[in-house]
Amino acid sequence: MPPATPAPTAKAAPIQVYFDRAIPSDARDAVVATLKPPTGASLVFTDEAAVADVVFMMTAPTVPSTVIAEWVYAVAMPFPTLTDTVTHALITEFWDGHPDAMAVTTDNGAVPTLFVTPDTLRSLTAFFGHAPAPNAPIQIRPQDQLADSVFAARPASWAIVPFDQLDPKLKVLALDGVSPLHRNGDNNYWLKFRVGMIKVKRGVEWVAPYLQNGPLTNRDESRMTLLAMTGTTALGRDIAWVMEQKGVLYPGQKIKSWLTTADIVHLSNEVSFNPDCPPPRFGTGETIFCSAPKYLDLFKDVRARVIENTGNHINDYGWQAFSYTLSLYNQAGMVYFGGGRTLTEAQRAITVTDHGNLLGFVGCNPVGPPIAWVNGLNDGRPGSAACQSPYPVMQAELKKLKASGAVPIATLQYQEQPLGDFSYNTAPSQVADFRHLVDAGAAIVSGSQGHQSQGFDLYRGGFIHFAVGNLFFDQTQTLGLRQTFVDRYVIYKGRVLSVELLTGIRDVDNWAQPRPMTKVERRAFLQTIFRASGW
Repeated sequence: MPPATPAPTAKAAPIQVYFDRAIPSDARDAVVATLKPPTGASLVFTDEAAVADVVFMMTAPTVPSTVIAEWVYAVAMPFPTLTDTVTHALITEFWDGHPDAMAVTTDNGAVPTLFVTPDTLRSLTAFFGHAPAPNAPIQIRPQDQLADSVFAARPASWAIVPFDQLDPKLKVLALDGVSPLHRNGDNNYWLKFRVGMIKVKRGVEWVAPYLQNGPLTNRDESRMTLLAMTGTTALGRDIAWVMEQKGVLYPGQKIKSWLTTADIVHLSNEVSFNPDCPPPRFGTGETIFCSAPKYLDLFKDVRARVIENTGNHINDYGWQAFSYTLSLYNQAGMVYFGGGRTLTEAQRAITVTDHGNLLGFVGCNPVGPPIAWVNGLNDGRPGSAACQSPYPVMQAELKKLKASGAVPIATLQYQEQPLGDFSYNTAPSQVADFRHLVDAGAAIVSGSQGHQSQGFDLYRGGFIHFAVGNLFFDQTQTLGLRQTFVDRYVIYKGRVLSVELLTGIRDVDNWAQPRPMTKVERRAFLQTIFRASGW
């Protein structure tokens, strides 16, 4: 007899999945990308929660559910904004029909317009439990126009933006004292949308991975790098004398946390270490510098990781001291750029990997003097990388960095007084020269020469700071020489998301130790700098 024909196996019905429309589209896409039905099963999406086998909803912390994703949003204003903080109470008042509550955040006291994408508006409506009041001024923009629109409408504009969609044109405000730019776990952060799995009728084995792994997020701290870029460090002359009196670590004590809470700390050190450096004498005003080797402990204490060698004074006590200094950096596990023992080493870009991000650094010294340049006297000496505008070697290195997937960072030891005197303002030639480097692919261009802080430029997607200011040095002749920035860049998944400006000052009676500015000092300083930036 012929064998019996097997009865056909019933095909399992597809698993039906429902997503609440209020869920951020990127969060939905992230969840969908991880969906892996069991062998032989399939899934379909439905618009009806009642018939779905698996339901994903925007949920409040009090709603029972398995949290699948947490999407973090930032409150942001135009970059040249003086306000640093906001509260969720003010935001709620704005949404509920009292938009004047947010007027305290604008520099001119005007009621600001909220800019959001259509997707964010849907999510906010679910988050607040109702649509915004009709009198709340809100403008809808696509994501690729949002930052430009907010910046153009300054100062009376603000935005609520997904963390991973931030742009350096925007300044992120701390919310209820918590900044999403800090490595804080964001557990107490208010503006966080949760995607919950609230029902599973079929497919338990299919969603099991969600029960084992942490929530998906657009703010993964394991992919976030905090980079601190600083200005001039020169541990010689009077500051060295103070370090001998009060201890090697004294200059960094009041701003140490700004640096040690970053993942990568950049220092531009203009003075070489020399075991034969004579004891410092106070008040000589000498312009030939060296540092005792023990002063490297200050670099270690603030966790310096990347050292810039473009300084004008690195060979003041002979190239042998600079070569010795490079050996100290190697022994301490610090990497360096912008100068070296050979022309190739001095001109090359270096890369640093941190939290899955590749950062590239390249720098040069266009002003000399020749004794500071590598082979500057045709004697094969180590030194800084010489260069001339438009910096063809640096441009080539930046293009290679960008092609490799790195975040390209360029620094220049530019003219200290491009307008003939120390000034907050920049010369047209300085603007053009720094922009050349953005045109070549730099995401960040930082002026390391500036004993006097200067302004900013937001150019073709690049962030330019023309001069950061003195970090550890002894100049006190003017207020501008005592003011400084520490620029903290947030780099996320290979892109510069935001820049946090930390502002410091050295007091006339304690000029060897920068401290955080008071609110009044900070506001006045930022006003001056933003004005000098043309904003």
